[in-house]
Amino acid sequence: MLPAVPVEETGTTLPIQRIALSEARSQLSALVQRAASQRALTAITVHDELKAYLIAPARLKALLEAERQSRPSRKGKPKLRGSLRIVGDLEAQGESPSDQLQRSALASAEAVDLE
Repeated sequence: MLPAVPVEETGTTLPIQRIALSEARSQLSALVQRAASQRALTAITVHDELKAYLIAPARLKALLEAERQSRPSRKGKPKLRGSLRIVGDLEAQGESPSDQLQRSALASAEAVDLE
């Protein structure tokens, strides 16, 4: 019996034919036709280890689109790049440059919060 993979849009499963690479070479034309016309999946194996799938372009496109839509959106997340404003003179005597930079960063963060 062939293993099956679920097909979300129809609620059914597609059979997966496992075939060795040496056999796939000799049957490649027929395997490509089968994948394109029947929306079947063919698993290509080397020494019984799965190495690749033969899948129709339309099915791959649908899978990639479903994956893209399932990813969380990046909209609404604040960007840090460009949010730092150096306030004051970093070359002034008295404070170390790291203390001045820290003070400037805190002032910049407060200014961004007020906007």
